Amino acid sequence: MHKPVLLNEVIKYLEPKPNQNFIDATYGLGGHSKELLKYIKPNGKILALEWDPYLVELNQKELMGSKNIILKNTNFTKIKKLVKEMNFTHIKGVIFDLGISTWHLEKSGRGFSFKKNEFLDMRINPKEIKITAFDIVNKFSKEQIIEILEKYGEERKAKDIAEAIVNARRVKRIETSKELADLIVKVYKSRKKIHPATKTFMALRVFINKELENLEEGLKQAYSVLDKGGRITIITFQGLEDKVVKKVFKELKKQKAKMITKNVVRPTRKEVLENPKARSAKLRVIQKDERE
Repeated sequence: MHKPVLLNEVIKYLEPKPNQNFIDATYGLGGHSKELLKYIKPNGKILALEWDPYLVELNQKELMGSKNIILKNTNFTKIKKLVKEMNFTHIKGVIFDLGISTWHLEKSGRGFSFKKNEFLDMRINPKEIKITAFDIVNKFSKEQIIEILEKYGEERKAKDIAEAIVNARRVKRIETSKELADLIVKVYKSRKKIHPATKTFMALRVFINKELENLEEGLKQAYSVLDKGGRITIITFQGLEDKVVKKVFKELKKQKAKMITKNVVRPTRKEVLENPKARSAKLRVIQKDERE
């Protein structure tokens, strides 16, 4: 079952009240939105964004007839445009829940998980993105692969992994997530606490979907559409995302934005025990200047 991370904390910091409007920039399976809805009824609305067209289709059936959640198939880099088109105003808060959803790992069939044996795709929106993980692994030069693994995965064995990939593809194409994961395990020789393929898979996915570039743009746009005193809550799961958030928040503070979370908020021990995927989650909250 899908469990939204840091749910109570997100609600606490957004301080939702009846009839207020919010944006969920990363709808996924709607965990945060469905909880938020309880507080903003009867007339509050959530403009929900989900980039994966198949996930949107899945959610549409459930949301049939809902007047409070408006789900749109778009990336959060289009927040400003969408808000304008829909005349969606009086926005009190925006939720970002980054990383990859459980659905993508377990049900999409696109090779996001090294635990599966699926074609190496890794595109969050296959209708918009042309390049796949298969293309990178089989067609990119060794130097290009090293750069991707180092820049987007902080993988210390990037050179060894890239060399192993290039050597293996001379014999036969690397087509599945299992083939790639097995190859990386051999490079590491010994099994670590964290699976050796974790950083490589993350690097490929982040690069393909332009996650870091999109995040910077999406955060700035989200801030620009907020009402005075409105808040952004953002949950990150890895250091590179967190670095982007800190950079953007630093810039926003120059525009008199106020950090609501002095220190990063982490899940409780209880939540991590109930939902191990929450263990690396970090929540930060920023508020737009009330006098703007």
